Amino acid sequence: MKRLTLLFFGFSVFTSAFAQTTWESVYAVLQTNCGSCHVAGHTSGLDLSASIGEVYDNLYDLTPSNATSAAKGYKRVFPGEPYKSFLFSKVNNGLAWDVNLEAGEGDACPQGAAPLNNKDIELIRQWIMYGAFESDFAVDIPLINEFYDNGGIQSVPLPPAPPAVGEGFQVHFGPFFLWPEEEHEYFTKFFTQIPSDLEINRVDTYMGDYSHHFITYRFTESFWEEFTPFGLHDGPDFAGIDLVTANQYPQNIVLPEGTAFNWVENTVLNLNSHYINYSPDKPLACEAYVNIYTQPVGTAIQTMYSVLLSNDGFYIPNNSEPVTDVASAFENGHGDDELFVWAMSSHTHQYGTDFNIYKRTPDNEKGEQIFDGACGATNGVPGCLDEIYDYKHPPTRYWESMLPIKWEDGIIYETTWINDGPEPVGFGLTSDDEMMVMMYFFVDDTTGLNLPQVVDIEDNPEAGLQISVFPNPAMDVFYIQSAVNLNGAAVTLTDLKGSVIRTQLSGSLTAGANYYQVDTYDLAPGLYLLNILNNEGVTVTEKIVIQ
Repeated sequence: MKRLTLLFFGFSVFTSAFAQTTWESVYAVLQTNCGSCHVAGHTSGLDLSASIGEVYDNLYDLTPSNATSAAKGYKRVFPGEPYKSFLFSKVNNGLAWDVNLEAGEGDACPQGAAPLNNKDIELIRQWIMYGAFESDFAVDIPLINEFYDNGGIQSVPLPPAPPAVGEGFQVHFGPFFLWPEEEHEYFTKFFTQIPSDLEINRVDTYMGDYSHHFITYRFTESFWEEFTPFGLHDGPDFAGIDLVTANQYPQNIVLPEGTAFNWVENTVLNLNSHYINYSPDKPLACEAYVNIYTQPVGTAIQTMYSVLLSNDGFYIPNNSEPVTDVASAFENGHGDDELFVWAMSSHTHQYGTDFNIYKRTPDNEKGEQIFDGACGATNGVPGCLDEIYDYKHPPTRYWESMLPIKWEDGIIYETTWINDGPEPVGFGLTSDDEMMVMMYFFVDDTTGLNLPQVVDIEDNPEAGLQISVFPNPAMDVFYIQSAVNLNGAAVTLTDLKGSVIRTQLSGSLTAGANYYQVDTYDLAPGLYLLNILNNEGVTVTEKIVIQ
């Protein structure tokens, strides 16, 4: 795999001294297709027939004359955000499925002539996405031409529907393009433009199979102003940002009832996407969508927080021997104060073979193990029958009753790698480098939350009906593993509205454990509930995400 390349706004993908800047190429398209209509005195107030400098000044970061577009917070060209740029809306011609002119925004352009071809529309979109700068070479025009002339791969061929009006909004990230066998890690800003403080109770992230990860950060206060002004910038800087969610595969994160993230008016997001084009001969269009569900401030009882911890101080020689590194996280001065963990997950690259998380003791030793990344079959619960570490699909462990941890004690996280590659590796952003990252969600108080009661396993009537569901998320099929035979049990799969979707269960006895299969190939992506009622009247419910 080619090395990752971070994009600098001054970096040119064209080495020829005679190559046009991206803006010069866009200006040529506008002159050819729009300049004869948009002349001085045009009813829109937009003159595209003027000199290149004047046209740029007529577009960049200006509120459109169209009242409908202006009321939505659009600009003629919104630097970094093509889907809030009125220029792109007018010429889109269906290229971006989620961009449509509303009543009051006029007809598509150019009027009275053939629409722009997809390559020219994409050029305009990419120029805007890269910050709409006047003097750069950011857009790889030969790559765009290759994609549209000879065919390429759409990373998300069927984009998700956005939240219903009044229930949230959708973030459309990208596309950026990759040549065959190339990978990039991209960062960009997204201005939510939410008109008032809101609570976020659910975040659904959609990405393609070639995506390595997608991370949503939130800028705190006005720290976004200190970053590259618009569009993509040159790498992660974790000052002034908080984690929202981090995903290695499509995932719906529904926060527990009574909890929510708190976002202030006009929150600005920092979005990070890492794609790898595994195709040997086709370019890849890299996209992601994030559906963010909102509710009025004051609906939630407790605030949910999320944290990403990263250790970069390790070295892994390429000797095919296990290498383990340990890091700890804690905060002194909190006494007996506690945080309450709802969910926890991990992240490594290809050489990772295990990831364990423990409660930390006051003397900085490993206490109770609370997460095992090799126990995907039990969603990260330690003690699974077979440990199989899948770095591409690490499990997420959830505690419905919230796991208390003292701030002063904290946690210890431990990662093991086996490097059988061509050279030693350390921390880095490419798939050929390595990482040691963990994420967790927590509240700092559980007062008022209707949490399930914690019951010791000896006193738990469900102890004889312990099950694990894997893989989770699932695609065409998932499996139920039970310590006891489920013959005669009532098994139902329901959606969140309570509608029964499945009552099918087929099983076989394998190696002393009962494995049952549930087909899901015809189900819509989303969150479902698996309910099992055995002959003794004991019920177990598990959440399952269908991709």
